[in-house]
Amino acid sequence: MHTVNKNKKLLSGHFILSLVIIVASFLLLSPNYLLAQSDNTNNANTTSEDITSNTNSNTNTAPTTDTDTAEEESDNVALNMLNKELDEKRELIEELGKKVDVYEENIKIKQQEEVTLNNQISLLQLQIEQGELDIERVQEEISKVSLEIERLGYEIEDQESSLVLNKEVLASYIRLIDRYDQRSYLDILVSNESFSDFFDQLQYAENLESQVGETVVEVRIAKEQLEVQEEEKVTKKTELDELSSKLATSIVSMGGQKDYKDDLLLDTQESESKFEALLEESRQEQEAVASEISSLESKAREKLEGEGIDLNIDAVLMWPVSPTRGVSAYFHDPDYPFRRYFEHPAIDIPQPQGSVVRASENGYIVRAKNAGLGYSYIMIVHNSEMSTVYGHISRIDVAEDDYVVRGQQIGLSGGLPGTSGSGRLTTGAHLHFEVRSDGIPVNPLDYLPAL
Repeated sequence: MHTVNKNKKLLSGHFILSLVIIVASFLLLSPNYLLAQSDNTNNANTTSEDITSNTNSNTNTAPTTDTDTAEEESDNVALNMLNKELDEKRELIEELGKKVDVYEENIKIKQQEEVTLNNQISLLQLQIEQGELDIERVQEEISKVSLEIERLGYEIEDQESSLVLNKEVLASYIRLIDRYDQRSYLDILVSNESFSDFFDQLQYAENLESQVGETVVEVRIAKEQLEVQEEEKVTKKTELDELSSKLATSIVSMGGQKDYKDDLLLDTQESESKFEALLEESRQEQEAVASEISSLESKAREKLEGEGIDLNIDAVLMWPVSPTRGVSAYFHDPDYPFRRYFEHPAIDIPQPQGSVVRASENGYIVRAKNAGLGYSYIMIVHNSEMSTVYGHISRIDVAEDDYVVRGQQIGLSGGLPGTSGSGRLTTGAHLHFEVRSDGIPVNPLDYLPAL
């Protein structure tokens, strides 16, 4: 028992002695050494407070001034006005869209009525009024997209400023960490008056590294957002160009419809009998075209067989024009306005006047007929069974006896009343597209990709 107590006293004595030696060593360090260490630490950061102050001075290289504040407030006011104007544009566009839809329904109803001169004039008037509304809507859409581009400009400028500031903060943090890395723990210990300050400064260094990581993330996010905004701006500018092109096309279409209405009144002199004669003339034109197509198709096949040419085609044809606007008249459509005069042997695909028309498959150009203001069309034979016809062509870009490949441009669409290639009677700008099997018209939708 006495031995244990004695050992405890010895251990306690050794511990105290060791502690005294450490403290004494620290206190008895050469004054010159302490002075040298103090000079070294003065060249670096001395305390966490000094470093904090240094960080603030680095990250605030562009202090906020009254001018900066005024500019920021001005930008906020401008941005708020832009957002308000955009909301008003959206509401107006939506309202115009609803009015256009009402006209669309009234036009469909009118198209199902008996074909008379009065009905045809009324139909044209509805289409003209609908076109005027659509032009107004496109103009508002152009204005809206322009405002969206302007707003993106403000957002991009703000994001660029944020990115620059974050990069400056990051650079400051990196410089401070580099200065910390050049100091030993003993340097930091000597430069502080107490162990508490020493540990505070070590903790500050750890926090500094954490802040660097957070700032790096902020820089990356700001850069990604800036890239997204720049891409969106490019997309909006493309949309603006497309809307401007659509507007120009719509204005031309509107002029054509008004001219056609005037011509129709002039030709018929508001006489139903003269209008009936005009319809009969159109029926005869359709029959002549159908007979011509049938005859040319037979001769073309004989020629291809004689030359040993067998064109291989896919089972599915490609759309000759974009089908985004759907189909306005179907194959043997019961609602086709001229059905009592002739069946509709095709589908009508609504398309702005002058849109590119492409070959639905590889083939041989049998007919490329330019009829002036009459019915212009292109006919392609694809193999021993199938052929396609593209009607109401306003411009022909191929020649008879040419071979074309799938997707090749063959002309421009038409169908606008009173324009080149449209014919005597037409329901508006569209492509008339026929598919024939062994010379007999079949439903094109059976051979095209689903809408």
